[in-house]
Amino acid sequence: MHLGPAPGVLGNQGLRLLALLLDIVFAFGVLSLVTVGAGLVVTFGGSRDNAPYHVTLLVAVALLFLYSPLLTARCGGTPGKLLCGLSVVRLADGGPLSYGAALGRHLAHLGMWLVPALSLLDPLNCLWDGLRQCLHDKVVGSLVIRRRMRPLPAAAAAPVTTPAGS
Repeated sequence: MHLGPAPGVLGNQGLRLLALLLDIVFAFGVLSLVTVGAGLVVTFGGSRDNAPYHVTLLVAVALLFLYSPLLTARCGGTPGKLLCGLSVVRLADGGPLSYGAALGRHLAHLGMWLVPALSLLDPLNCLWDGLRQCLHDKVVGSLVIRRRMRPLPAAAAAPVTTPAGS
């Protein structure tokens, strides 16, 4: 017997992929704006070296260690996940992840992208795992669930009764 969340509570793979793509677009957008700003300072600001580009590096490091882990710990997910109606919780009790667990989940995800086989197995595990956990979820015991649930159609929500003697 499989114990776990009720059917329909787990975040589906398509929404998880869309959330990841939204987060990538957002992060690259922020880095692009910072880089363009640094370029304008170097070009028109009279800077004698490329020191303003170091701001881009600092923003990239801040995004790496703060964007996903901090937002997951504080808000239950990144903007991409929240826009897709998803949330990351502890598998054990459904509570929010601590910053340490969220950071571990994020670093495990990034680390798996450094190993070609793991970069494929990490998201694919979500397809056949009963709890739809990617490998980086298993590392810290997290689960991605749906925050907003669509109401069941009236026919599905009504209890099924059989007439006596059937």
